Amino acid sequence: MKNIYRITFLTFLFPFLIFISGCGDSTDKESGDKNIGTTDFSKRYGVKSAIVEYTVTGSQSGTKILYFENWGMRQAEYTNSVLQIAGFTKSINLLNILADDSNIIIDLNKGTGTKTKNPVKKLISELQNQKSFGEFGEQILLKSGAMKIGKEKFLDRDCDIYEIKNAGTRIWVWKWIPLKTITKTSGIEINSIAKKIDINIPVPEEKFRVSENVTLTEVDLDNIEDYLRQKSE
Repeated sequence: MKNIYRITFLTFLFPFLIFISGCGDSTDKESGDKNIGTTDFSKRYGVKSAIVEYTVTGSQSGTKILYFENWGMRQAEYTNSVLQIAGFTKSINLLNILADDSNIIIDLNKGTGTKTKNPVKKLISELQNQKSFGEFGEQILLKSGAMKIGKEKFLDRDCDIYEIKNAGTRIWVWKWIPLKTITKTSGIEINSIAKKIDINIPVPEEKFRVSENVTLTEVDLDNIEDYLRQKSE
């Protein structure tokens, strides 16, 4: 049951895992070589809009599509996959919408979901009260406790590789967009690998809509892990 809860938690929260997996005392170990500047908190990614298609493998297998506009400040992520672990199988059909002041995660199979405060807005508030270095996308990773460990070309793009040790996660980012993510924890492995990316294109408005038939429950982000634990038991 413990492993099933852990994978359920990762599945629901992975789109903003880096906001809650270690925020706190991390510092930019590379900032000594940079000039102090003002971070543009209106741009989460380095391109204005994109559609990224992923293949999900490992303990969870299927597909994922990320849609975003307004430099990533508005995004929708659709995950359609099957979870298999220790003889347990579960169909996963999730929609995660991050926009304005809210983060909405919907189980499209059940027509139910949770609504929490937008973690990006909280992070902006925290970072604006201190001197910032580099771009906002970099600040998100550093705030999570991530450390840059290398570079690698992926999908013909030069990616920086970051590691979040306490989450068992490595992320390959291009213009702060995750193109490859590998998470290994407690015998569970989830790989999210981009196979196609189209940038600076119109994103259909319908991708960000919440159906009127969906029932949402508002949950305090600080208590969401307890909420998901109860849902998985």
